[in-house]
Formats: sequence, C-alpha cells, structure tokens
Amino acid sequence: MKKEYDLVVVGAGPAGIMAALTAKKYNDKLRIALVDSGKSIGQKLAITGGGRCNFTNNRPIDEFFDMVVNNNKFLYSSFYGFTNEDLKDFIRGLGLDYSIESGNDQKVYIKSGRAQDLIRVLDEKIRASKIDLYLDSKVNDIGLGAEIKTVKFNNYILNSNKLLFATGGLSFPKTGSDGSVMRLLQDKGYDIVTPRPGLVPIEVKEGWSKDLAGISLKDVLVWTPIGKRKKELIGDLIFTHKGLGGPAILKISSYINNRPFDRLIYIDFLPGMTRDQIYKLAIKDRKKTILANLKGSLPNNFTKLLIQEVGRKTGLYLLGQTTANMTRDTIDLVISSIKQTSFTVKSLASIEIATITAGGISHKQINPTNMESKLHPGIYFSGEMIDVDALTGGFNLQIAFSTGYLAGRSLAEKF
Repeated sequence: MKKEYDLVVVGAGPAGIMAALTAKKYNDKLRIALVDSGKSIGQKLAITGGGRCNFTNNRPIDEFFDMVVNNNKFLYSSFYGFTNEDLKDFIRGLGLDYSIESGNDQKVYIKSGRAQDLIRVLDEKIRASKIDLYLDSKVNDIGLGAEIKTVKFNNYILNSNKLLFATGGLSFPKTGSDGSVMRLLQDKGYDIVTPRPGLVPIEVKEGWSKDLAGISLKDVLVWTPIGKRKKELIGDLIFTHKGLGGPAILKISSYINNRPFDRLIYIDFLPGMTRDQIYKLAIKDRKKTILANLKGSLPNNFTKLLIQEVGRKTGLYLLGQTTANMTRDTIDLVISSIKQTSFTVKSLASIEIATITAGGISHKQINPTNMESKLHPGIYFSGEMIDVDALTGGFNLQIAFSTGYLAGRSLAEKF
C-alpha cells in the first residue's frame, strides 16, 4: 500500500515526537506520518529517570554545554532555539506539571512521578494533531531521492517530500533502538561514528573490589587522565560484584568509552577533608585503632576492608594495632588509600544496558542550524542517533527535545 506525505518521521521517541508536533504547529497543512517499530510511542521515555521521567535540568541553559561530553558546540542552535525553560512551558502546555529537585543535581521530573503520564498526553496530542501514527512498523528500506523520499515497512511504502530520522542509538534495543535504520543510512553514504556505551558501570581488574560489593558512598571524587589533563567528577558511588557503579562512575565512563581498557580510575573517598585533617582524626585517641578513630567518617565495613587491603599489599598488620604503635608513615599508607585508590578498567558494561549511546551519525554531515543533512537535502536528523551525548541529569532528553524542535520547525518553514 502506497501513501503520500509531506513529512515522514521515523522514530517515535522524544526527538521524533517533538519534531512531528513542531512541524505540525508551524504548518498545520502538512501531511505528517510518524513511524515506530514499537507497540506504543515513547518506549525509552517510559524508563527514563527510573520511570519518573527526568526530562530536563534546571541549570541555566548556557551551563548545559559543559554537561555535553561530545560535540557540544554542535548543539548551540538547538539549545538556544528550544531551551529547558521552553521545554518546561511545553510540559505545562500539555496539562502536566513538573517538580525541580534542587538537592538532586537540579533534575526536573514530571510532578506525578510517572513517565507514562507524559507518554499518554503526547499520544493524545499526536492524534489530535491528525498526525498518522504507524506503530509496530519496523522500517526495512529507505529511499533518499532528490524529489521523492521513501520509507518501507510491513506492506507499506510511504512517499514523502521530506524525511526525519530520530531512531535513537543502540541502548535498550527492546525499546526499538536497535541501530537497524542507522545501518540503512550507512549504506546511503553516512559516516557512523562507532557507537559506544555511555553512562555505564565499570568492571575493574582488582579482585578485592568484589569484597566491597553493595557498599555505597556519597560525594566521592573520581578522576582519570584525559591526555595531559585529568577529568574530575564528584558524585555518589556504589561497589558492584564486578566493580564500580553509581552516578559518579556512570559519568566518568562517558569520558573514557573511546579507549577504556587498562585505564586507571582514581577515587578520593573523602574529598571534603585534607590528608592532615584525616591524620588528626586517625590519631584522635592513640589508644584506639585507626578503624575506631575513623568511625563515622566512612562506612565502617568499607574502612575495614580498605585497611585490610593496605595490609595485604604491604605485609603490615594494621587492623588490630593502636595508633600509638604505628609510625606516621604507616598511618599515611591508610590515608593514601582513602585519598587516592586506583582501579584498573577491565571493561565497560555492554551498550545494550547503557543509559545512552555515544557515537552515531556524524555531526559533521548535519547542518547544526537546522538539523538538515549536508548529503541529501530534505533529510533531517534529531536525538540520540547523532554523535552527541551528555551526562546524567536530564541533559540527554533536553538534547532530544531541542534537536527535534529545531528540525521540526526548520523543515516546516521549507514548505
């Protein structure tokens, strides 16, 4: 069955939905189709923020660029063309409200705490806008002709004047973002920056870390060398049965996913205290052990395992010794383990469970002022399938909505 459209949007995630709705807003005469392989729209949106939908961040928009790991300058027109304030207004325009969690990295959530509420009203908006929705429709072929573009799926062939691709990366393939459309585009001449897992736990080589599994620490300092500099991040950490997890680790993973293996990750478990302050605390009562003196500064079971590991490496008996029987140099060994313990990266968690995908369609082949392809006029891109990615905190969803808005508005104005 053949059908004719002015615009076909492939991918009904946040970027594709925003693009379709925006195009319709600026030109309500457009015949628009929205195609997705899933049984419902917004399948990945449903799991963001643990199902609560952390859709943006409350920082000033100019601070968002520092939160983008790769190719942040590409997003200038997108971020300023549709800011986080614009997105919050859009949410309220849908009849929903939001809450700002100032003590939680300025994250902004759907107020009800249910991502499904947003998905429901977006679905209603799409249908009310008379956008044709094709679900459970996996695209298996595309045509990028100069005049007519085509999308093929099931028994349909959709002919269109313009196409917009917003099919996501390779993370959570069960939500539909399996990379199949990206491969079709590669066959049409598009450069694919190798997709890599972003915001994932890290498996480390040090076997003793398994003894720490389940222990969580707040506001640790994590850093790793990046060229001649070092990248530092502060956040919570949790030890897993394979290594390291938690927000601080997820963030640092996105900076090392191009060359992760054998990289050293350094952790300061008490960044708020100097070495001298920790030393004074460690010898507060010379009749007691370091473990007893440091009680309350860190989880006791963590400090015990850390001291045991120092003892194993040095051959010294540290746990049962009172600080009166220990030299300054010996106590400093424990302090050094608190202020700078290193772990060696064995691997990153797989891209299938990554929060986001780094890499994708090269941003160099996309015009950043309107999201149009530099190779094929009338072809547009938005969202995670472009090689831009950011840290946790709502920034990646803002990228999706902002690039979707810019693409939708830009192409609507071409008619």
